[in-house]
Amino acid sequence: MFSKSANYYDEIYASIDKDYSVETKRLQKFIQKHNKSGGHKLLDVACGTGTHANLLNQYYHVEGLDLDSKMLSIARKKYPGIKFHHGDMLDFNLNRNFDVITCLFSSIGYVRTKPNLAKAIRNMAGHLLPGGVLLVEPWFSFEEWNVGHVHMTVVNRDDLKIVRMSRSSRKGNVSIIEFQYLIGTSKRIEHRSEIHKLGLFSAQDHINAFESAGLKTTHDIKGLDGRGLYIGVKP
Repeated sequence: MFSKSANYYDEIYASIDKDYSVETKRLQKFIQKHNKSGGHKLLDVACGTGTHANLLNQYYHVEGLDLDSKMLSIARKKYPGIKFHHGDMLDFNLNRNFDVITCLFSSIGYVRTKPNLAKAIRNMAGHLLPGGVLLVEPWFSFEEWNVGHVHMTVVNRDDLKIVRMSRSSRKGNVSIIEFQYLIGTSKRIEHRSEIHKLGLFSAQDHINAFESAGLKTTHDIKGLDGRGLYIGVKP
């Protein structure tokens, strides 16, 4: 995943004005509307460097979980007051349940296949308390994915210059993003590359996964920033 660029992840997304604060306020409204458990324990799955988790911590007792150990290392240094776990959304087991579980910024796409989508949703649902709510922000569908798209992101600070160029492709129902980085500091200019593969799931794929996990399911088409949001409440 972002192992080659983890140290610069926050700077890259700050450069494209990703507004975690606005997203968190919108997310809080969805949680307040749908959560029926009455508690305040929240798990942020695929938490990355922990920015959403930290903002959610003003409303909940938050823990985070991620598969990428380098991202977790950054999250732990940034937010030492939050407990972060290393684990895979497919099979993590924390031996306790939560009132709210979030999986944001399209991280669900990394499961790649429909059986894995169902497995991940079932596993997260299994960590919910009765009345608890699962909120998942999806990746693109097959029809939405733009093959051959080239994109460039630039970080232009006095002490740090980054050019990240990406190109999209597809193999079957899996989207592929090739990232190439040029990273310039006072010490050196480095080149790094990453390949990201994410499954292209339809709305019905998500709904099927939620319903098969026993969740009462709502699909908000807009969601936090236009990607949509799937919301499942445990009976």
